[in-house]
Amino acid sequence: MFLTPGRREIGAIAHYTGLLVASLALGMLFPLVTALVAHEWDPALDYALGIGVAAALGMALAQAAPRGTPLSRRDALLVTALAWFSASLVAAVPLSLSGHYGSFIDAYFDAMSGLTTSGLTLAQDLDHMALAHNMWRHLTHLIGGQGIIVAALSVAVGLKGGGAVSLYMAEARDERILPNVMHTARFIWFVTAVYVALGTVALSISNLLAGMEFGRGVLHAFWATIACYDTGGFGPQSQNALYYHSPIFEIVTVILMLGGTLNFNLHADLWRGDRTEIFKNLEARALAINIGILSVAVGLGLGASSLFSGPAEVLRKGVYHLISANSGTGHQSLYPAAWTGPYGGLALGAIILAMAFGGMASSTAGGIKALRLGLIAKGVVLRVRQALAPTSAIVQVGYHHLLDVQLTAEVLSNALMVFMLYVVTYISGAIAGAAYGYPIGAALFESVSATANVGLSTGITNPAMPVGLKLVYIVQMWAGRLEFVALFALAATVFAVLRRRMARA
Repeated sequence: MFLTPGRREIGAIAHYTGLLVASLALGMLFPLVTALVAHEWDPALDYALGIGVAAALGMALAQAAPRGTPLSRRDALLVTALAWFSASLVAAVPLSLSGHYGSFIDAYFDAMSGLTTSGLTLAQDLDHMALAHNMWRHLTHLIGGQGIIVAALSVAVGLKGGGAVSLYMAEARDERILPNVMHTARFIWFVTAVYVALGTVALSISNLLAGMEFGRGVLHAFWATIACYDTGGFGPQSQNALYYHSPIFEIVTVILMLGGTLNFNLHADLWRGDRTEIFKNLEARALAINIGILSVAVGLGLGASSLFSGPAEVLRKGVYHLISANSGTGHQSLYPAAWTGPYGGLALGAIILAMAFGGMASSTAGGIKALRLGLIAKGVVLRVRQALAPTSAIVQVGYHHLLDVQLTAEVLSNALMVFMLYVVTYISGAIAGAAYGYPIGAALFESVSATANVGLSTGITNPAMPVGLKLVYIVQMWAGRLEFVALFALAATVFAVLRRRMARA
């Protein structure tokens, strides 16, 4: 039986949820400053209000328990699920006031999409959106890409001790780069800062060479860097990456996408000068094989369409979209609707698989993750060896992931469980889309994109989409980002509370 939280536990859950929500007020200072510098007075008021809502709600919840209150692993899961839900609500406040969304649900959709680094959007007239609002949309990628909890730990907003450790692990992070989670969080942000700085410089040069005005070119470079490194996919223009028509832009952003999908432990090894780990790591090998095979499939599919000028363009567009899909970035340099039309079933299927598989664990990428695919492949090898070996033989299969380890039944079982949860969610979302009248191929594409936090679209995701489907995709983005466990814990708790109340009635 799943126990309902007592008064003390509820207080602790509210306290930590409040601290995490309040931390968003710090993030909103950046679009507020942007609005003031750009003389965007109405957006400035939007973010002043957003800061007030985040601070007031967050601090009100934080008063439910004293600072440093212990937090169990179960309660940490509940805090994580509630924090992502609540943070998206607060993040949606200034967006809903912008005039670029048809309803608060649409703004909430974009806030959830931004924080989960999904990149699907319901924004209207994006080409004329204020600088401050575009700044906030992309900053949600930056906050959510590293994780709301990691962001809060980095600025130490009252998160210390065992509660910090429990929250860190509850946010689908089970690896520590450094012994202390605070130091780990700051290292993650250090790596991010390096990538963002270098990417912004490189793309600024690219934009200026293309003829962009200086300020606009730098802002676009900064936003594109965040969107690609944090594998988000938002863009300041409705045409997304297609707007730039630049091979240099595509090369730089591919590097950023690959950097974003790299496990932060591998970033740490590279920073220490260890170049060998990335070549022998099971996860890195699985991702490389995945990208290689699916790139060929996408290339063959696009090449068969006869819509491109030659093999060079097919290679350029195919590899770009494959890495965009695999990393969970969702940047597009091809027209969305063509995926279910002239590009053919092979390219469509390969992109769906790339989105579904995703990038590496402990990165900004979503999806099933290359590590789990590698573990499942090792599990198949183990079963084959066991079938061929004498009955009395003890058969083991080892692999290298940071350390040399033996594959255990528990590790394999966990990988298979998460794999099946993703597959079931992909299919469920596709059925929901088909129920609303969309073609099953397009519905599956969109469902996988939402759950794996990718952002590529066939055109289904738009402001006119049925409200019910918007809610389905919101839940899918939320569940996929947290890899289901935290959401299941929240659902089980709500069910237990309702059942208890019904029993008393």
